[in-house]
Amino acid sequence: MPTLEISGYGRVWVDDSFLSLSPEEQNATVEEIAANLRASAPVIEVELPDGSIAEFPDGTPTETIKAALQKKFGGGPKKDYDLADVPEAALSNLGSSAGQALSDLVQPFLHPIDTANAIGDIAGGVASKAGLMEHDESAADAVGQFFADRYGSMDAVKRTMAEDPVGFLSDVGTILSAGGLAGARAAGVTGKLAKVAGKVGDYVDPVSLGTKAATAVAAPVVRGAGGVAARALGLSTGVGGDAIKEMARAGAMGNRAALEQLRDTAPMADITDSANRALGDMTAERAVQFEADMAPVKANQTRLPFQDVARSMFEARKEVYHNGKPKDTRAASVLSDIRSLVREYASDPRQHTPMGFDALKQRIGEIRDGTDAGTLARRTADKIYRATRATIAKRVPEYEIAQRGYENATKTLNELRREFSMTEGAANNTALRKLLSSTRNNVNTNFGEREKMMRELAKREPALPGMIAGRNLNAWEPRGIARVVGAVLAAPHLAAVNPWMLAAVPAMSPRVVGEAAYAAGSAASVLTPDMVRLIGRTSYQAGRATTNANGKKRAPPARSERW
Repeated sequence: MPTLEISGYGRVWVDDSFLSLSPEEQNATVEEIAANLRASAPVIEVELPDGSIAEFPDGTPTETIKAALQKKFGGGPKKDYDLADVPEAALSNLGSSAGQALSDLVQPFLHPIDTANAIGDIAGGVASKAGLMEHDESAADAVGQFFADRYGSMDAVKRTMAEDPVGFLSDVGTILSAGGLAGARAAGVTGKLAKVAGKVGDYVDPVSLGTKAATAVAAPVVRGAGGVAARALGLSTGVGGDAIKEMARAGAMGNRAALEQLRDTAPMADITDSANRALGDMTAERAVQFEADMAPVKANQTRLPFQDVARSMFEARKEVYHNGKPKDTRAASVLSDIRSLVREYASDPRQHTPMGFDALKQRIGEIRDGTDAGTLARRTADKIYRATRATIAKRVPEYEIAQRGYENATKTLNELRREFSMTEGAANNTALRKLLSSTRNNVNTNFGEREKMMRELAKREPALPGMIAGRNLNAWEPRGIARVVGAVLAAPHLAAVNPWMLAAVPAMSPRVVGEAAYAAGSAASVLTPDMVRLIGRTSYQAGRATTNANGKKRAPPARSERW
């Protein structure tokens, strides 16, 4: 009868049919026999710190079990320190303590859901202890035990100072700063002591100092020309850095319209509607300003002479006629019409005022506008038009100021309508494409000139730039060449070789980056330096609480581990 050697159990006899099995079947049979032997063998069960069960073969020496558990979970007798030995031990443990502090500090940001669940378990446990609700109290017990082990006795305090100097200083700083915040508004000596405590807390807490230093380093980068981070993300997403910076501004402004465009919960037509409203406001502003500028002109009753106007008609006639015969019949007709008009106004003394001359100028302008550009007829009408206007401006300076303002406003309006194809009869899609491209800096946008013109509209519609940025960032996939790069990084065969490549993929998604930029802008708009430090401390303590609550919360007893 064949025999098998089972590791840890010696020889086992099997029948002759075992020899007729294939090699694969023989291996499977051996494994099945070994599993049955292990299952039937008596074991020693040990409950682990996390609530699970570890099994050791029956007869395993107690010292061996203790050594195995200490190797996996630590423990053993805790070292007591003389006060004189604490500084040297703290210095030697500084590196590991700082590393643990950094790990705890970033825990809430790397694992926000785990942190929220852990904090909820801790709060629920505390409420359960107070009789307010029923909840598993093990997480609260674990955190309480953690601080009791650190500060429950003088030996524990010295041990904490020696083995976790960064954590100890941060705890002290948190307590002092909390006292400073709580008593800062108190009167007299109490308030002054509270403020001093808060300052001391800032200086002794390494987490606070680190957060402050990081903020000091990051602020110039964020404020720097172009925004290094925005430019980098602009390249990775393919949308350009300006759109990302604009999305952060939208967050700071609380621009919900930008967020709606980012999430595609509002129609794109809202963008062109906003631009048209801006043009409408500019047109109304032009009229109001012109009316205000013309007020002193209307009140002026100075009588103006017609000599300069008559002189301009005489000079125009010399260009239009030669030896009494017209060189250009259209120009001759225009000159005749204007001459009749000037005689009509000159014969009426009521029209000799600045406003009377302004009315004559407008009538001449109508005749001029009926001629073709570049013709003798246009030059003839324009000569007399300018002479009429100059007569008013020479004697009433406010008139020229009003005219210049109106003309400049009109020029700006016409340029905006032309640049964004927002003239009458133009297709709405064309205007939308041009508005969406305004944050780009390339030859199609005249290297930033289109953006400057869009900013002119934004003076009346502040939400417009954010809306444009949101629409440009609303796609999940990168744009342009960045889409090709993103596809390569996310390729399964490359990700399997280097999983870190997948970490770069979120930074290539315009939608993800847009959401992050908006959130960052929202936070930056309300965070004061004190809040930044408080977030650093809270993050650190929340991270420590999460580590202890998750690590020591009792797990279901069904899980076991065989040793």
